[in-house]
Amino acid sequence: MINFHLRRNLLVAVFIIVPIGVVWLFITLVSSIFISDDNMNLGEATNYIEKIDNFVLQEFNNKQQLVYLIEAKNYFNFKQAPALLIEPMVTTYNEKGGEFYTMTSKRAHYLGNGEIKFKGKVDIKSNTGAVYKMQAKELLINTKTSDLSSRKEITYFDEHSKVFAQGMTMIDIKDKMQLWGKISISQNGGQEILTRDLTIDQSNAQKHYYSKNDTTYIANGNKIYAQGIDMNKNLVKLLNTVKIVQKSGSKINTKNLMIDQSNDKEIYSTKEKVHYQSKAVDIYSTGMHFNAKAKKVKLTGGVIGHYE
Repeated sequence: MINFHLRRNLLVAVFIIVPIGVVWLFITLVSSIFISDDNMNLGEATNYIEKIDNFVLQEFNNKQQLVYLIEAKNYFNFKQAPALLIEPMVTTYNEKGGEFYTMTSKRAHYLGNGEIKFKGKVDIKSNTGAVYKMQAKELLINTKTSDLSSRKEITYFDEHSKVFAQGMTMIDIKDKMQLWGKISISQNGGQEILTRDLTIDQSNAQKHYYSKNDTTYIANGNKIYAQGIDMNKNLVKLLNTVKIVQKSGSKINTKNLMIDQSNDKEIYSTKEKVHYQSKAVDIYSTGMHFNAKAKKVKLTGGVIGHYE
């Protein structure tokens, strides 16, 4: 009789414990799934040997001049991993003691070689007023040289576009960024630009993008192939030999094409020689004005045509 009651109690206990264990496991798995990279959980900050709230670190050079300042909401030091900074802000200073630029993010790792590795959203503000907003898998700042670099995918945001690249460098934060590898620019107007090794120059309050590599510009059903790009705000210049392939199959060959994107326009123009080809016509001219949205082409200057 005792054994029967004992077995029954054990079975009841098992039926109670097993569902509780399953529920606990389910909650754990769901929690791990919904934790994002930016909203970092406490799991990354476990097993630390030191924690400092309101962390501040100053670095001085041989002349006792402030070189950089690191501030963070929390600092976690680990025995076998780089130190972790929560909500870090890194400020660098010039030789006169003035602020050079400020970097902010949701987290970063402080490496033993003097580098700081950011991950996720990173904002950079220069003392010139230039602002850089990026999303990075990894972005390193060398606190000794103030250089920025990344060998991984990076996205740069401005007011009118997103720029995707395979890496970047910024030497001493001179308001000039070099994006490396395959470049894809997605503009708010729907245009797509494909190129390689793009330079973004924000010095002197400009927004200057340029590359000397083969470039493809896609918009309004047209594909335009060129040998480089020079873009400043709403003006895009496609360099050297240019070929426009329309959705209808018509082709336009020319050089140095200017694209005016101001006021939501899409106007292609050039003063160079133009060769327009379609199924019905073969036309040569020495200039062109092409309203891509209205699909109207105006050829100017000594137009010669052949019709079939």
